[in-house]
Amino acid sequence: MEAILFRPQGNLDLKGSYRLKQIVDKLIFQSKNLYWIIDLALVNKINNFGLTTLVFVRKIAEKRGCDLYLFNLQDDIQVVFHITGLDKEFQILEDETFIDSLKPKLLLC
Repeated sequence: MEAILFRPQGNLDLKGSYRLKQIVDKLIFQSKNLYWIIDLALVNKINNFGLTTLVFVRKIAEKRGCDLYLFNLQDDIQVVFHITGLDKEFQILEDETFIDSLKPKLLLC
């Protein structure tokens, strides 16, 4: 099964969210049953645009039959996810063993 590793960089704000959404929009019509992993290691801050985009991506992944995972949430971002309850809505990976086994295609956002 194919895997795609999205790696947004900088802030997941209006501009950063738009870049991520553009890439996801291109994948909508590709094959189903993929693993989508969003690596947030290089994301410094997230705001309501970023959160909304992640929820949008999760819904698209579900419709396409893809498994979506978040990975490398920075402390500040973990707090935002906890406060908003989104930590219970997303599958969050704690280590990269699973990711390494998938050998995902990397897409910088």
